[in-house]
Amino acid sequence: MLLNEPGVAKGSHYYFFTPSETIKKHYYHLICCGHYYCNADYSIKRDYFPYLLLMYIRSGQLHVNYRDKSVTAKKGDILLLDCREPHHYYGSDGLEFIYIHFDGPNSQELCRYIMKQHGFFFQHKRNIEIGKQLYQMIYTYQNEQDMSVSDCTCVIYTMINSLSAKQEKQHNETSPVDQAIQYIKANTNRQVTLREIAQHVNLSPYYFSHVFKSETGYAPIEFATKNRIDTAKGLLKTTNLSVSDIAFEVGYSSSSGFINIFYKKVGFTPTEFRNLTI
Repeated sequence: MLLNEPGVAKGSHYYFFTPSETIKKHYYHLICCGHYYCNADYSIKRDYFPYLLLMYIRSGQLHVNYRDKSVTAKKGDILLLDCREPHHYYGSDGLEFIYIHFDGPNSQELCRYIMKQHGFFFQHKRNIEIGKQLYQMIYTYQNEQDMSVSDCTCVIYTMINSLSAKQEKQHNETSPVDQAIQYIKANTNRQVTLREIAQHVNLSPYYFSHVFKSETGYAPIEFATKNRIDTAKGLLKTTNLSVSDIAFEVGYSSSSGFINIFYKKVGFTPTEFRNLTI
């Protein structure tokens, strides 16, 4: 569909979608998508729009004011906005971008989580692949073809989830979080403390906790407990060790304490889990 909006040049296209109630309830889905060529007259300023926005800049510059921050997105950059919050973006001559407005069950919660951890402005090498996926999706509709509901859901989720992946490391660099994970796993047979782990990676406990949770989604001690429980699961399923012996192997001084935490985290006692058919 051709556009007739201020600042949007000839050759631009957008497409609207009306999802069924079933799709709204169960799937990630498109509200609209488009491929825009713009000049300096292009400007969008809203206090509220009830959908999420994913944009990939193909050329030129897009200036964005969002969450009390101002950024200028250039070729290869990606923006993820929750448009239920006030937002303002405007172009410059030579701007070209592709975008989708989308919605779906838990989509806003997922995007809020990603933006809390990583912000709304992305400048990663992986953006190129996300841009290709986004372009292919829009190109499908431009050629008057359709995507299946499941394919559309999968593509949207894959693109959004890719934004939360860790940035590429330089050469053989090991991040403090990776070092901490290695240390936690090397000490599965005992209870480690936050201060101890932070000291191992030469960070303050407060800053380390923030960085660790930002990258993994777990607090450090929560991750250590998860690691011990996961190890116990493996021992329950692959050995004949008693529950008390397994408790000792994963750093619990009493089997009752181990059983309580295992049940709290897994929903089964160790013996019940061992007897499950998986």
